[in-house]
Amino acid sequence: MPFIQPLPRSQLSELEDTLSSTEKFLGFVPNDVLTMAHLPMQTRAFMDFCLAIYENATLPQELLHLIGMATSSASGCRYCTAHTANKASEGGVDPEKVAKLWEYETNPLFEAHERVAISFAQNAGQSPSQVQATDYEKLREYFSEPEIIEMLFVICQFGFWNRWNDSVGTQLEAAPRQFAENVLPEKYWSLNKHA
Repeated sequence: MPFIQPLPRSQLSELEDTLSSTEKFLGFVPNDVLTMAHLPMQTRAFMDFCLAIYENATLPQELLHLIGMATSSASGCRYCTAHTANKASEGGVDPEKVAKLWEYETNPLFEAHERVAISFAQNAGQSPSQVQATDYEKLREYFSEPEIIEMLFVICQFGFWNRWNDSVGTQLEAAPRQFAENVLPEKYWSLNKHA
């Protein structure tokens, strides 16, 4: 059970535009947004920021979702790991590749540029950050400065979501939960407090 209860959508008419945009992106309105909705102005501003990252992205959405998944896994947020895994699959990433994220360094499903980006996200997702100058040297072999900044926006956005959802104990919705339970290895993912 979450520590703060989400509000029913029927009580959030002033946020309907934000909720509709979120639903269009994810396919549903997640419980974390409904919990944030206790403060509508902040919810609208943060969701506008989050959606702008993806709507204006130059990097492939599939890579951005894998970066979000690696960041969330590194920070220990099972809610966001399930969400990003599900979104990656819906966005065209083979479920087998999603399940093998933790083997990115050696698994042939991952290309060299993906390995570098996932390693960066994994290092950045830890607290304190484990990012070193060598991470940027490796990134620059494949990505421009604006693309690296785009990755950082995704990583930092999940820094917020990871802390939010683990601190609230947000209940995981049916679609990402089913995907995670069916695809993600038990060694790396469990429902934990998000039941």
